Order: sequence, then C-alpha cells, then structure tokens
Amino acid sequence: MNEEWRRLVSTKITLAMRVPATGGKDFHSNRPMHGLILNEELANKDYIFSDGRVLHTEGNELFYLPKGSTYQVKTYEGGGCYAINFDAELSDEPFTMRLRDIEGVRKIFHSAAKHWKAHDEMREMIAMRALYEIILAMIAEQDREYQPSAIFGNLVPAMEAIESRFTDNELTVSELASLCHMSEVYFRRLFAERFGISPKEYLIRMRIEYAKSLLASGQFAVSEVAELCGYAEPCHFSREFLRRVGVAPSKYRAE
Repeated sequence: MNEEWRRLVSTKITLAMRVPATGGKDFHSNRPMHGLILNEELANKDYIFSDGRVLHTEGNELFYLPKGSTYQVKTYEGGGCYAINFDAELSDEPFTMRLRDIEGVRKIFHSAAKHWKAHDEMREMIAMRALYEIILAMIAEQDREYQPSAIFGNLVPAMEAIESRFTDNELTVSELASLCHMSEVYFRRLFAERFGISPKEYLIRMRIEYAKSLLASGQFAVSEVAELCGYAEPCHFSREFLRRVGVAPSKYRAE
C-alpha cells in the first residue's frame, strides 16, 4: 500500500456487491476499475497475474486489485467476498492486508452492497462513503504496523505542518527543518531517506494532486486553482502542472 492512498480522490464507483462462493469469473482481462475486496471467512484463493505474480488471499483478508490488470483466479476453498470497484488516479501493486477491526469493515462493505443491490437512489454516494471509510481503516492499520525509529519520528512536526499548510506558498524547507530542530541540510537528507524524494518535491506533488481535484470539480478557474494551491503566479502553476500531468490545467479542467 503506497502513499497515494492517503491522497486518493475517487471519481466513480461502478460496483458494490457481495460475490457468492459460486459466483464470479475465473479469468479477468484488463480489469476496467480498481477493486478493494474483502474475503469471507472460508475463502482461500490465488490471483495469478499475467506477469507471473501470484497474490494469495485467505479468509477475512482485505486485498487490492489494480485497474488494467489481467489475472486468473484459482480457488482452493469456497467462501465468497465483498467488492467495491472504483476509478481513481492510482498506481499501486496488488497487496493483501489483515485488519484488526475486520467486523467493522465487513459491516461497511455489507451496507454498501445492500444499498447497491436495492438500486437505492443514494447508492453511489453510500458506496463512495464506504470506500473512503475502508481506506481510512487501511491507513490506520498501516500506521499501527509501521513503528518509525526515533530518528524518523523526528520528522513528525514537519509532516504535520505539510499536511495542514501545503498550499501556503510561504512554507519553506528551512521552516520545516526548524520545526524539527534540525539543520536544513540534515533535514533534507533525512526526509529523502524516509520518503525517497525531497521535501520540496513532496510539497509540489501534494499541490498538484489537490489542483487536479479542484480542476475536476469544474467550479474554479485556472487562476483560482493556482491561488488555492499556493502558487503566486498562474503561469508558474500552469507550467508545473503541464510538466507533471502532461496536459495544461485548462485542458484538464475541460475533460
């Protein structure tokens, strides 16, 4: 489970359902949507991907199947599952996860599937809420499992500032280092060691992801999005967006 899940913006839910033990296809080609699946207690299956990878899933496990993947399902024991299929800009590998509050998450899946099956007029909204509740449970589980060393724990003040102020164009790497009581050089090195990118790059990526969600809403002009994302000059924002997303913000907004 990579860092993209923490900033995920889903644009569409296409399915929320319970798949019985005897239901579902054995082969899937170019999966049209991302999927979060929760196995029932007796399930025991392998997902064999076209590139040779095998994802083994067992009872009461949550797992992720990426959009665009091709795989075969090999069932060893029966047991159905719950599934929510969604669209989002997400690039992660298949993974499994065991959640402590498995019954709570099962209830979330069940409620979404029940409303979807009943063709409730609010079913997409209910399923979208369920998706985010499940992702929050996944993130909480990951955070519990990850016990940062004392040295990486020193980055917490900077990360809290970034989360709350990433659109503030006056937020500097120097200030972040100061919050952590480190020299700027040491802070940059420690940050890159922990996240694989520089603090400046981390901020830019957060701003661009936020900009994409604002543009997709269709409620803001490009100049307004630039300002809301912490860019003093719209032209600077447009160049940065084009370089990283591959299309101009005006075109992204129109799509």
